[in-house]
Amino acid sequence: YQSSIDWSKVKKAGVEYAIIRLGFRGMNEGTLEVDPMYLEHIEGATKAGMPVGVYFFSQAITVEEAKEEAQMVLENIKDYDITYPIVFDTEYVNFYNARANNITRQLRTDISIAFCEEIKAAGFKPMIYANTKGMIMHIDLTRLTEYDKWFAFYGSKVAFPYQFQMLQYSDTGKVPGIEGNVDLNVSLIDYSIE
Repeated sequence: YQSSIDWSKVKKAGVEYAIIRLGFRGMNEGTLEVDPMYLEHIEGATKAGMPVGVYFFSQAITVEEAKEEAQMVLENIKDYDITYPIVFDTEYVNFYNARANNITRQLRTDISIAFCEEIKAAGFKPMIYANTKGMIMHIDLTRLTEYDKWFAFYGSKVAFPYQFQMLQYSDTGKVPGIEGNVDLNVSLIDYSIE
C-alpha cells in the first residue's frame, strides 16, 4: 500500500519492527503475485537494521493452494533475515465477491493450518491475521491454538475473548519516513530476541 519508505527515519522514530506484505493470491483467477513493493521494502527495512516479518494475503480455496502460498513465501524470504512471524492473512472481502469468500469455516481453518504447518516445518514462526469477525466467524480458533495471532481492532477498548500476540490498532497512523496513512501495531512479544 505504501510507496517508497525512508526506513532510517522510520527506525529513528522509534518503530521497532515491520511486517511487510510479501504477496497475495488474486481474488478472481487465483494467480500468485509478489507485492510490487516487496523487494524495495524488505531490502530497505533490513538495511536500516529493522527486524522484519512478512505477510501473505491469501485467497486459497484448497489446502493444496495454501501450501503453494507458503512455498511461494519461503522462496521469496530465503535471502533475508526474517525474525518476526510469517503471517497468514485470511479475510472475507467485503467490497468484492472474492474467490475465497464462500469457503466454509472448516475449510478456511484447514487452509490456515496447512499454511502455518508449511511455515513451521521450514523453521519459521507462523501467525494468523484477522479482525474480530474473521477470528470468531470465519476460522475455528479452537483448532488454531498453537499458532500466534495478529488481531486487528481499531476501537478504544479491546474486547476479544482469545489470546493474541500482536494488535493492529489503527490504519490511519502517521510515521516519519512514510507518506500517508500506515497501519500501526504493537507486538506483545519481541520476536527478534526469541
